[in-house]
Amino acid sequence: MFHINEPFTCKKCGAQVPPQKKTCRNHCTNCLFSLHVDDTDPGDRASKCHGLMEPIGLEYKGKKGYQIIHRCGTCGKIRLNMVAEDDNQEEIVKINFRNSL
Repeated sequence: MFHINEPFTCKKCGAQVPPQKKTCRNHCTNCLFSLHVDDTDPGDRASKCHGLMEPIGLEYKGKKGYQIIHRCGTCGKIRLNMVAEDDNQEEIVKINFRNSL
């Protein structure tokens, strides 16, 4: 299985996002938005959609820790992405707050 893990410019906020150290980064560390570029496996970059994915929630997955729930604005697909150590904690709190209302 081939994985792509490279820096990118966020399509939502324009932040320069570095690659992840232990896995393939697939969301912006600043605004937490993602692109629908992976199809079945993290880093496969096989999706043809390429829609902007909004962070809509958080889910706790035991050993994997917290994961951001993203929904694609183009096709509606839902994906989970692990929260990274360098993610914007204020944005994480905002997602959690929106879900508690």
